[in-house]
Amino acid sequence: MSRPPAPVDAVAVILAVALTVVSIMVGIALVVNVIEGHNPAPTLGENTTQILTAIMGGLIGILGTYIGSRTRPPG
Repeated sequence: MSRPPAPVDAVAVILAVALTVVSIMVGIALVVNVIEGHNPAPTLGENTTQILTAIMGGLIGILGTYIGSRTRPPG
């Protein structure tokens, strides 16, 4: 007998997609920054790095907490 596929958890998928989008946006921002010539080196400023780190860390934390709470046995 085959088991039915596990249901997709919409919240986990949304959080994972948001994390992917943020990562892609960082890459695009670096490429645009270099192409426009504002900064000859592909770097971000300190404030930008701190904000992006906070956003990505927050998304990873929320995703991990959500998945952890969903897999914990009741009781």
